[in-house]
Amino acid sequence: MSDYKKFTQANREAWNEAMPYHQKANADKWDKAFATPGFSAIREPAVALISELNIQGQKIAHLCCNNGVELMSLKNMGAGECVGFDISDQAIQEAQERADRFGIPCEFVQFDIYNISEKYHNKFDIVYISIGCLGWMPAIGRFFGKVAELLNESGELFIHESHPFSEMLPADNLENVDPLKIIEPYFKKEPYIDNDGIDYIGKTTYKSKTMYWFVWTLSDIIMGIIENGLKLRHFSEYPDDISTLHLKNQEMGPDIPLSYILIAEKE
Repeated sequence: MSDYKKFTQANREAWNEAMPYHQKANADKWDKAFATPGFSAIREPAVALISELNIQGQKIAHLCCNNGVELMSLKNMGAGECVGFDISDQAIQEAQERADRFGIPCEFVQFDIYNISEKYHNKFDIVYISIGCLGWMPAIGRFFGKVAELLNESGELFIHESHPFSEMLPADNLENVDPLKIIEPYFKKEPYIDNDGIDYIGKTTYKSKTMYWFVWTLSDIIMGIIENGLKLRHFSEYPDDISTLHLKNQEMGPDIPLSYILIAEKE
């Protein structure tokens, strides 16, 4: 087993364990939302920048697609062929069932991202990555290598993620801590190892299977992109928490970077 495989397999088991908690808290909400034709869960500032990509009819891959609501939203916004990839069997099942239920033609397939089949290589106009993906990846350079393999010769990468700066600040579940106090290192070589569960939706606490979370600096991310033949063409930072874990940081102010959007293109 490769070094990264032990991490991804453990995270797969942890996510399969967590998804029923998320579904209990959120499934009805998403069913009601997608019952409205054309519904989109994607909000500004991402909408404006996605629109600039001219996604009409474009083939899109969503990596770490979770329950599929963002990919279904992109399809409702006019995208062409849409394929979502996630390591969690439970997440993929939920996503495909909802897409089928509401007649939104998306394909959802279970893969360890590092092992996505070659049949998907050189296929996509856009690879879309959203909140809560990169931290589950134990090898960031290899991850962006897979992104490059999935993109066609003129393909583009779109990332809307939590800002690495936020990893240094206390999460909302920590009590009696100054939300703006730096409590974790920016440069962290080893992953966080956790058994406290991943139900950030329903806030249920439970003793979970072991999971591994990796902290990547902005330079790790940008160099991982560049070293795999992608050219950065847009980068913007925002004071908005999109993780649901750092709302206290956002509300305390002053404005600090809590999220970012990055767009790169295949050279």
